[in-house]
Amino acid sequence: MTRPKRLWVVVLVNVAVGILTLAALGYLFAKALPVAGTVILTLLPNVLICGVLITSSIFAFLGYGRSRWIALGTAILFFGIHLIQSLWFYYQPSSAVPPDMPSLASSVERNSLRIALNLWAFLSDKTGAFFDAVGPNNRSRGP
Repeated sequence: MTRPKRLWVVVLVNVAVGILTLAALGYLFAKALPVAGTVILTLLPNVLICGVLITSSIFAFLGYGRSRWIALGTAILFFGIHLIQSLWFYYQPSSAVPPDMPSLASSVERNSLRIALNLWAFLSDKTGAFFDAVGPNNRSRGP
């Protein structure tokens, strides 16, 4: 059975967003090197979530059924955190740093769409049929 196109799309989105986020976190870490201890503790959960999102999405693409659920859960966690954070800053603006309201609104929209895309791709009947066809009993045939 061939991989559904929706699986191609969602894995590409998850991996691209994860890599871009890791690159941005690396830049932040490099800029804040003098206070590395505090920065590492702050950035470590994001780095771990990005790593799990990337690897589980790739393993799900390869047909490992358990990775499908890990990728879905991690994507909901990753994009959900960003969604809640953008909503928080949108509705609770700080007087110290005036927020860019259109940017926050588009961030809410993008993260909502990414969650919906992951739900659609990983929970669809076509994707379920793909994982059933390449399940543990059929692994010798390959994905």
